Amino acid sequence: MPYDKLSKLRYKLDADAYKAEFYKRRNSYGTYLTSLSINGFRKGSVMKESYELFYVNTPELMNLHSQVLLNSSKISSSIGQLPAFVIELYFQKLIVNEAQSNNEIEGIRSTKKELQEALAESGKNKHTEKRFVGMMKTYKYIDKIPLFEDIKHFRELYDNFVSDEVGTENTPDGQLFRKGYVEINDGMSTTHIGVRSEEKIIESLDALVDYLKDETHPPLYKYMISHYYYEYVHPFYDGNGRTGRLIVGSYLSKYLEKYSAITFSYAINKDKKKYYKALEEIAVPSNQGEITFYLIDMLTLLSAGQQSVIEDLDLNLMKYKKIRSYFKHPDWENLLEERALLNLFISVSVFIDEDYVFPLQQILEVSNLSRYKATKALNYLIEKEYIEVIGKNPKSYKICEECIERILTT
Repeated sequence: MPYDKLSKLRYKLDADAYKAEFYKRRNSYGTYLTSLSINGFRKGSVMKESYELFYVNTPELMNLHSQVLLNSSKISSSIGQLPAFVIELYFQKLIVNEAQSNNEIEGIRSTKKELQEALAESGKNKHTEKRFVGMMKTYKYIDKIPLFEDIKHFRELYDNFVSDEVGTENTPDGQLFRKGYVEINDGMSTTHIGVRSEEKIIESLDALVDYLKDETHPPLYKYMISHYYYEYVHPFYDGNGRTGRLIVGSYLSKYLEKYSAITFSYAINKDKKKYYKALEEIAVPSNQGEITFYLIDMLTLLSAGQQSVIEDLDLNLMKYKKIRSYFKHPDWENLLEERALLNLFISVSVFIDEDYVFPLQQILEVSNLSRYKATKALNYLIEKEYIEVIGKNPKSYKICEECIERILTT
């Protein structure tokens, strides 16, 4: 018999066979009990029965676990082949994609240009009222977010990450979290009701903190289960989805690397139906708290996000390899500054954005050239139609549209 959801077997098997299958799963050698309990949810109502979350480390789940680790290794290897000055810019590109996806999942309007500007502002040591600055700064240092070892850390993340974007009517009204009722509605019916009362929220998040410290569970499984449980508790009136996905990202960034971590919302946004269905099905009473299939879905999404990064890097590294051979031509032998600056423009165009605009000040900072040498080299590249002037005050440049194609076909 194939390994299927208990909620499906409930209708395929008679009562005794279904009960026997449940006990077999919950008590097998490959089963992990989490100590995290949820109430069942059916037809828009919370049930009285509670279930301890558990999962079985099936072959499919183990294979996905291995694939995620392998993908992470490939990403690290490819990142190591990028030009040094491109690495941070590449991460920033992924941040913008992730933030835009996170906003789209939650129905929040934003543009990539707006998020790029917020990211630029996040590096300045001054207070700003610009939208999304706090969110982008948190993403930028995702691998520096401290471990969640106290329930107050959940509130601190909320304050830093989304509080500026949450309306005053949804501001937490309890000591740390919400006091009142909250539900999720898909437009037709209620799909989830958050834990009632701040007292219960605190009790549940205390249990989550303890679980995050439990070293007997494989880390990838533990982080994904923690994500579900945080969403189940729903400690705030608004912002739970965004903060919940960032929490799992912060742990993934430490266990894998920050590039895998920063693609989670991007992957979810491409298959939101799978994500929400996986979350909702856990609380179906006939599943008895089994979370195995949710883990399969989450690792599938994570792997898909990683694969998108791997494919992007592989394609552009092939382009870059051909471009590097272009500079071996004798014509470039005595044009050291010109070659260095064109390599800068080309690398950013290939890996980041073909329309990327370089302010002169950024060129000077990255190249470590004097203004005189940089200007001389830039003028040469303009004359040879490799780059063009975009702005004069302040001075800014971008690569010519046909330049990359011309070099790749040479």
